[in-house]
Amino acid sequence: MTTQFPSTTSLITKYDVPVPRYTSFPTAVQFKPTASQSDYTKQLAALTPNQAISIYIHIPFCHSLCHYCGCHTKIVHTYSPIGKYIGTLFQEIQQAATVIGKLIPVSQIHFGGGSPNYAKTEDIAKILQTLEQNFLTSPDTQIAMECDPRLLDEQKINDYAQLGISRISLGIQDFNHRVQKAINRIQPFQQVQKQIQLMRKAGITEINFDLITGLPEQSLDTVEQTLEQVLKLQPSRIAVFPYAHVPWMKKHQKLLERFGLPTTDERFAMNLLVQSVLTNAGYSPIGIDHYAQKTDSLYQTQKTGNLRRNFQGYTGDTNQTVLGFGLSSISQFKNAYFQNTTDASAYTAAINAQTFPLSRSLHLTADDKIRGKLIERLMCYFEINFNHYKSIAIPHQALLALEKDGLVSISGNRLSITEQGKPFVRIVAACFDPYLKKEERRHAKAI
Repeated sequence: MTTQFPSTTSLITKYDVPVPRYTSFPTAVQFKPTASQSDYTKQLAALTPNQAISIYIHIPFCHSLCHYCGCHTKIVHTYSPIGKYIGTLFQEIQQAATVIGKLIPVSQIHFGGGSPNYAKTEDIAKILQTLEQNFLTSPDTQIAMECDPRLLDEQKINDYAQLGISRISLGIQDFNHRVQKAINRIQPFQQVQKQIQLMRKAGITEINFDLITGLPEQSLDTVEQTLEQVLKLQPSRIAVFPYAHVPWMKKHQKLLERFGLPTTDERFAMNLLVQSVLTNAGYSPIGIDHYAQKTDSLYQTQKTGNLRRNFQGYTGDTNQTVLGFGLSSISQFKNAYFQNTTDASAYTAAINAQTFPLSRSLHLTADDKIRGKLIERLMCYFEINFNHYKSIAIPHQALLALEKDGLVSISGNRLSITEQGKPFVRIVAACFDPYLKKEERRHAKAI
């Protein structure tokens, strides 16, 4: 007898509830509003030269406010605040290196924002020089930068190539002019097309596009048109994020409500369309929201079973330690997370006092680490073997309910998320999250 599962519409209605994106476990919501200087310095001092680390540099400045933005950023119209901030950033890097007391190899450096390319090229160069002076970098160290296309010109592209930046991630979001106008981010296709040509000419061939679905003025037609334009440019990697509407946290997002936002059913259909168009064009799905060409390193990492998920999303970075520098940045160690303050004056005051600008932290229990590995496996590969996680209680009742709805398949000790269930993988992961409370204003909805 054929099992009758609920319709997609009823599943969307049932499971469109607030759940984390699980870029970490426990999630940042669980960070405690205190952080010990001594605990952080102990983590730094324990690093050893026989294990590489990654470094994240946060430059939290933009020249205009994108109305969908949920990032920690500050709008500035003169360079003085950026210059002063970067000077403080140098000090933070040097303070950390002094505590570490030895040269630690760095395999990856990531510039995030804000808009890192708002900074002057010479300041980006000085940041890299400061890292080279205080850590062990090499020509094999991968350097990636998030860029706002509106602040990118030929000179910067050529300079970035000379600095060794090998991957650029462009915040595209959408190419439709009406959508761009609604979200206050005008960047014509022709402008981005020219930039891609210049990047490839300069030798930067690892190019990411970030897109967003669920924005005002979007429809299935406009999303398809944007995808057609994206495919003309052939980025090596594409991330497609559902817009997270959280106006209680980011008040400027209320500006989008006057345009009307796509319904949940429309958002779901947009994501299915994205998957269909990109996979038919030869891109391989990576987890829940990334797509990569078969020549891209993320695809190769997925095939070897080493795909990871962290605060930057899906990654091939297998390092246990990520040191975060700058406002709001998060440092990740094997046993703990530490987050810097989001307050600019507090950040500067802490560094001037020769302390670290910490605001929140979380020390992981043995149970946290096991659940984190389980959830990461689900988010990356859509399956788990219960035998690998014997020390935690399996939520059989919750999983059986998902199986009844056709979202998962359970056979012996193996759980697999079905094709129908993949858009709901965060719901499955949430079954293993004992911290999650049904609080409307802590996480974006699942769809």
